[in-house]
Amino acid sequence: MDHVINGMKPHYEVLLDWFVEEHKSGKYKKLSDNPYYDEIKALIDSMNILRKYLGWETIKLKDEVKFYMEG
Repeated sequence: MDHVINGMKPHYEVLLDWFVEEHKSGKYKKLSDNPYYDEIKALIDSMNILRKYLGWETIKLKDEVKFYMEG
């Protein structure tokens, strides 16, 4: 199963970059207002199902955005 997550990861990383760049614009009050929200949420939900199955920690969008905003 980890090979599936590994296959999804490049798409996730690009989408997360786009999401964070859009979020940095300051146009949106909530993460869900970001135009990339639905797409990245669907990808995270899909990955988290597999991560739970593997016993891995799940991904939380707010934590990911916070990490990228600080870095």
